[in-house]
Amino acid sequence: MKKEYQPRPSQTPPIPYSVSTLNDLPPKLHQAALQAIEPTDKLRSICVFPGRTRLKTWYRSEYAPEQALLFTNNGIHDIQAPASPHQDARNIFLRATDLLYVRLHLQLMYGCLELVDDRLSRSVVEFDATGFDILQGSLQDLLGAACGGNSVSTPQSPPLKTILSELEKQSFKFKNGLYLYGLLPDEHLFGFVFQPSIWGRRWHLFPLREADTTLLALTDKQFIVVEEQSQSRFPAYGWIFTFCPRRAIDKIEVTPNGQWQDIRVEMKGKAGGIDRRILLEPENVLAWGELWSRFGDPGPAAST
Repeated sequence: MKKEYQPRPSQTPPIPYSVSTLNDLPPKLHQAALQAIEPTDKLRSICVFPGRTRLKTWYRSEYAPEQALLFTNNGIHDIQAPASPHQDARNIFLRATDLLYVRLHLQLMYGCLELVDDRLSRSVVEFDATGFDILQGSLQDLLGAACGGNSVSTPQSPPLKTILSELEKQSFKFKNGLYLYGLLPDEHLFGFVFQPSIWGRRWHLFPLREADTTLLALTDKQFIVVEEQSQSRFPAYGWIFTFCPRRAIDKIEVTPNGQWQDIRVEMKGKAGGIDRRILLEPENVLAWGELWSRFGDPGPAAST
């Protein structure tokens, strides 16, 4: 399994901005973008992320070159300017229908977007989260294309407002996150499982956080995980979203983990697989099993 990207924000990244055409791109990105776009590509939007110097350790910094995301009718081009005069610009193309998952960090002023396809090609961009509105529409279009044609029928389930009201009773914050940033405009939410932080004991004396607060949501298009990453006993600001198109899920199963259990989500691509494990309390494992058995794909099934 390829190691997942773990961002370590040391300072607020720059605010992204949009441009209308390739000719409006900064000089270091312009030529590489012209070479990347194919004649069959229909350019939908362009988002530019200015270069910056960031602190890598207490004693060393590094320069992150300017970057652009080119959203097209069938995917996304990640163009990064050369870090030195002796290097070439980098272009990573990810086809929407090949995406395994998309992860989005929105934590205070820090934003990070990570995309991984079935060949385990990876695109990562960091940005000031106050500029996320520049990205949101294009990201939703990309996720819609990644899930389009692979959604399932919508059997009878409660209306969206009813489900969100139930979630609000457990967490107003996670309800807002899912509604404002998690769901696509035309997405049908089947249900959710909300898992508060799980605490254990270190040396039988000191509290130890075993898992952060996590929300699992199942829709007609994708499996969504919303979580926190708190470094203290207090809740963290913001959310981390993981979007996984239903067609990318090979199987979901349950495995024991001490007094708790893991939901193991396996995604398989052409270059290997990626497993995601989510720690849940037993009652939430049962709730997830019921949700997946009712609205999950016919093939995979949670084993309890």
